[in-house]
Amino acid sequence: MVTDRSISVPGGKQSRKNHWHMQEGSCMTTSLNIRCHLRLLGFFLSASGLFVLPQRAQAESDHLEKLPGLLKRLTEKNHGYGGGVLRVSDSRGLVWEGADGLVAGPGSAPMQTDTPFEIASITKMVTAVTILKLVEEGKIRLDSRVEDLLPAELAKGFGNITLEQLLTHTSGLPDYWDDKSRGFLRTFRAEPGRMWKPGDILSYARAMPARPAGKKFQYADTNYVLLGLIIEQATKQPLHRAFREMIFDPLGMNDTWLTYRENPRGCAPSHRFEGKEDLHAVPRQSADWAGGGLMSTTRDLERLLRGMVEGRLFQRAATLDLMRRAVPVGEEGITYGKGVYRVELDHSQGELWGHDGHGNSFAYYWPEGGLFFTGTLNQTQNDWWPLVKPFFTKSRVGFGFQEESRKFDAAISTGWDSLYMFRGVNALRGDGKYGNGIAWTDVNLAWNPGENDAFTVDLWNCFATRGDAYREFDLNLAYTRSLGNLSLACGYSFYYGYAPQNFFSHELGAMATYEIEAGPLTLAPSLGYFFNIGPDSADGQGFSKAASGFLQLRLDGHLPVYRDIIALEPWGALGVSFQYNTKTAPDGEPVPFSGANNLEWGVSIPVKITANWTVSAYSRAFTSLNGTNPDTFWGGASILLAF
Repeated sequence: MVTDRSISVPGGKQSRKNHWHMQEGSCMTTSLNIRCHLRLLGFFLSASGLFVLPQRAQAESDHLEKLPGLLKRLTEKNHGYGGGVLRVSDSRGLVWEGADGLVAGPGSAPMQTDTPFEIASITKMVTAVTILKLVEEGKIRLDSRVEDLLPAELAKGFGNITLEQLLTHTSGLPDYWDDKSRGFLRTFRAEPGRMWKPGDILSYARAMPARPAGKKFQYADTNYVLLGLIIEQATKQPLHRAFREMIFDPLGMNDTWLTYRENPRGCAPSHRFEGKEDLHAVPRQSADWAGGGLMSTTRDLERLLRGMVEGRLFQRAATLDLMRRAVPVGEEGITYGKGVYRVELDHSQGELWGHDGHGNSFAYYWPEGGLFFTGTLNQTQNDWWPLVKPFFTKSRVGFGFQEESRKFDAAISTGWDSLYMFRGVNALRGDGKYGNGIAWTDVNLAWNPGENDAFTVDLWNCFATRGDAYREFDLNLAYTRSLGNLSLACGYSFYYGYAPQNFFSHELGAMATYEIEAGPLTLAPSLGYFFNIGPDSADGQGFSKAASGFLQLRLDGHLPVYRDIIALEPWGALGVSFQYNTKTAPDGEPVPFSGANNLEWGVSIPVKITANWTVSAYSRAFTSLNGTNPDTFWGGASILLAF
């Protein structure tokens, strides 16, 4: 399903403790900032792909020329397991079409623009259209109950649920794909050669706990298994024949078929993958059926959307309005109608409506732009959204829409940390003279002059929340270059503090970060080096001495917990000092040292309140490796507003 697609996530939103060189702590945790910063730099690497541009669109194709490189970059993330295809059309025909990657895994043939692919849950849109056509014909009613539409043995346990509740996922029924304890998944995995019948699937769903009908959206393929059976009962023919007679043949969808129930059509189909696991031609996938069993092409999916938009599927225009009448799904800006998602776009650009599916297939229409988007990446561990996001802008320029180009981003954040730990020492001194906590505010500005380049300016200030007065102001300037999953940064920092006398220092730094995706988990190892060019800190006990350095090896993780709203973001870092931190000898003179200085680890829980507001709570542990600071725990919280 679509998850938070309408939210535009700007990059470079870090506190001073997590600015461009990604030091410990932040209002948004490091791994999320790495991901956002890579998005900020853009996915648009220059590369070639298989694509077609119609002659009449050449004059307006500047905003499309980067799509081959973008598609190539996304399919490369599949590492050979899943090829990608994209088709963009408007009312007059093709705008852009391209394919990249491999059809059936490493060593197979290249993906073509007419290669069929498994559309997964986009099938629900076809099932819903068929149901609504039957409603138009008077064969069934939206307020009819399941017990009135199906034989008793099939309706058992589902009798009081209405047709409309099935269509909108408000029936309260559980999803048999979530059956981790009552046998379906266990049997599904143990019997790869099994052909599943709808009645067998429902027997597992009956044994799972259900919620009250009509109360809340709960996405469940069980609803669409029942809808498929209702179609068969109402038409007196198998589901695939009803699809063909009522939708495929009238629209000319000649390369679309229901897998495991019909023979393949057209070119050899591509394979869909979960990581390296090939889901294609495994009979147990017949359990998808009315909720996700169709195979199609980008052209046929476009024909489906056009048939809905142009009035060739429904007898009355009001039926499409009825189909799009939606209920909240529990995520900001996303609702669900009858077999279609509705996704609000940023910048007052209207909405998308359509459906996507397991394996990153998608079929959406953008009414405000008049554009149809159809395609797939054939890999569950990827994201199709970057393929279409560049089309959404505030203004129209002749034919087509210019690519969204956010040259500037900004954020302001504020928070509190129970200690001020910075590169292995407590910057407020270990004797408690300046208190144990700091309140801080951060302003971050980012400018993106090119596709892979970003300049950031970060202003940070803090004050001690108890004890003697302590204030600090920092200025951080950085340049970042993106090279695929690798980002390289260099920058300058100026630190100015009052504790109680003035002190200041200058610092140069460089950092390399590489992003790794392992299923839902994102890992970002990084290596950074920071060189202080002086002067020495005022009391020999603060940050550093002139001509000293600090090396940090760090690993950050990002694991979604609840959709895109809540995540766990663990991290760990090892600090190695090259006379950077200092101790004070009995005579009061600073004693520089070198070597492993500290080991830190922690976890942050960011909660996205709205598209612009994020709240985070975090805790950290610190182990001193050479006695510069006692082993300790500390934590904090923050709130961020992104523009």
